[in-house]
Amino acid sequence: MDEPTHNLIITQGDITLLPLTDGALVNPSNTGLILGGGVSGAIARRGGPYMQQTLHMARSMLRNNRLEPGKAVDTEPGQLNCKRLIHVSIVGAKKINDRLISNSILNAYDLADDIELSQLAFPAVGCGVAGFPLDRFLDIFWNITAQELPRLKNVTDVYLCMYDDDEFEAACNFADANADRMSEAIKLEISESGFSAGVFS
Repeated sequence: MDEPTHNLIITQGDITLLPLTDGALVNPSNTGLILGGGVSGAIARRGGPYMQQTLHMARSMLRNNRLEPGKAVDTEPGQLNCKRLIHVSIVGAKKINDRLISNSILNAYDLADDIELSQLAFPAVGCGVAGFPLDRFLDIFWNITAQELPRLKNVTDVYLCMYDDDEFEAACNFADANADRMSEAIKLEISESGFSAGVFS
């Protein structure tokens, strides 16, 4: 049997601290690309003083000056240790449901592959400010990753970054219970101690 060519790493911590030298982190945003709370707030704090201005410029090039729900757009990362930011529009949609979360994840994967990145980091998309159930997110993310990641030409390493202990425990338990649903082309790794140098080697 061929060795897995893609990696899914479940880890814990502030996603904006991940060293994605050839990758992007996914920012669950709003239709106006306004940095607020959760991951967006961390990006605003760590991305530097011009981070919001960068998003305003990106928004000005979108139809009706808004990012349609479920769609994705990439921007410069400011002072963050990654190559790009990929923003997916969640907040501002009429319904935050399975379809919206699915489209956001799919579009993030496609965009990262299109711009030839090898790394992509997801938080629990929609589960913070938007209030989407974590168990539903994990199920959707798992299904899409199992199907989509092996077909991508450029993206090889995907990080699922859980913010706190409860999220991380839930993700680890889900992974343990659903390992047989993951593609054999994907190697699954769990970083029990959060970020570590070994995870990124």
